[in-house]
Amino acid sequence: MMTGGAWLGSTVLGLAGESRRVKTISLCFTTDLHGHIEPTQTYDDIGDVGGLARCASQIREWRRQNPDSLLVDIGDVYQGTAVGLETDGVVMIDLFNRLGYDAWVIGNHDLDWGRGVIEGALDRSTPAVLTGNLSADGRSGDDAPGPWRKVKPWLIKEVGGFRIGLVGVTTPGMPFWLAPETLDGVGVSDPTASLKQSVAELRAQKVDAVVALGHMGWRFEDDFANPIREMLKAVPEVDVYLAGHSHRDEPSFRVGDVLCSQANYFGIHCGRVDLAFDLETHKLVNKRAFTVLMDSRFALDPAVMETAQPELKESAEHLAREVCEVTSPLPETGKRSLVTVLCMAFSDALTKAGKPIDAVFHGSFGTGEIEPGMKTVADCWEWLPYENLLVTAQLTPAEILEVVAEGEFRSDRALWPLEVQRGSDRKPVAILHEGQPLDPSRRYGIAMNSYDAQSGGRSLMRTLEILERPESKREMTSIAAREALIDFLLEKKTI
Repeated sequence: MMTGGAWLGSTVLGLAGESRRVKTISLCFTTDLHGHIEPTQTYDDIGDVGGLARCASQIREWRRQNPDSLLVDIGDVYQGTAVGLETDGVVMIDLFNRLGYDAWVIGNHDLDWGRGVIEGALDRSTPAVLTGNLSADGRSGDDAPGPWRKVKPWLIKEVGGFRIGLVGVTTPGMPFWLAPETLDGVGVSDPTASLKQSVAELRAQKVDAVVALGHMGWRFEDDFANPIREMLKAVPEVDVYLAGHSHRDEPSFRVGDVLCSQANYFGIHCGRVDLAFDLETHKLVNKRAFTVLMDSRFALDPAVMETAQPELKESAEHLAREVCEVTSPLPETGKRSLVTVLCMAFSDALTKAGKPIDAVFHGSFGTGEIEPGMKTVADCWEWLPYENLLVTAQLTPAEILEVVAEGEFRSDRALWPLEVQRGSDRKPVAILHEGQPLDPSRRYGIAMNSYDAQSGGRSLMRTLEILERPESKREMTSIAAREALIDFLLEKKTI
């Protein structure tokens, strides 16, 4: 099957000396918006790009070119901005409703704020929600509790006289990022098995094409969270796979005969797939995929901005709130560093909550040196971009040493205010307090963020194993790391 070229509307296509009339169905897609409505910047500091408002302008133009279109999102819809958090994701779901999305997939970050928030999003969503490998309280589909009945494995859309099967799956990595208390009975199963069953059911329904929407994305090699090659090789009956999660712009690639596309993150790129069908036989005769950079060529869609303006204004005012003054450069690590400030803030919040600890294990998220000057809530979002909660545990000195040794790999995590004694190879050999070894006969209270406590995406599996021991008395607190930092800085006034 060819991949070059696409045809809008009904066209005559010449193949092997014959003429045939074709019909093109377009699929417009976004992914990993993470609550970004207005333009933002890339991880490489390229500014004034992205945002759903710009994507909407491009989508309207594509729909004008070809009314026989579908619009889908591949997940991680609302977590990542203050306006997303302050509205519990409602502002993004309302925009999906207004823009006429046909379906979206639940991403891992859509569960970051707990079951209540995702259930509110499901209740509010007009578009279909397609995620076949999620369950709630062990039930799914029509048997699922409450709003979870809205989550379906697949959907058939009639477009331009053709039946397009849409299938949704999400990353199986959730249990290694999200604590059981956060998932609260939401379970994730093998996406390959779910996709295989859904595709078989769709093919039995005589669809003209199968498009899989997967919150799993392109990597140089498959990993535990993104097994897309393994999955698509096991289910080659898929015609198109729209990817997400790994925050990559991969306009067009293939796994076997499956055409794949991924449209970056934060709306920095918007994607489109064109499917050309023979009007007589209804066979799919051509397909192509591409993405477009959402830069200043694209205006902010007026309908999006009108809908979101009150929430955006309130969010901007909140982010502009001053929290403290940094009087001299604050390095990323060291005794007087951003990491130290974070650890002090978390310890202070835990003490005020009646949960005092002996040490905090945390890093800087690669923020870099903090320049002097007045800092705002927006700066706190830069330093702590995720809504992690604080977790405490009671560990022995030997267990603390294991946690530190594992957590230092490719990381700037520090154990404040304790000291790490190192051998000649720079590997940790002992934990000290004021120059003295910790008492091996007692346990010490250690705090860390909920992501690290849940293995940090399988990079801290030994830490997870230690914390799961009953004697560790692991406790997930209700203290949000960023809020603890903001409160601490407001109280300190200067650093």
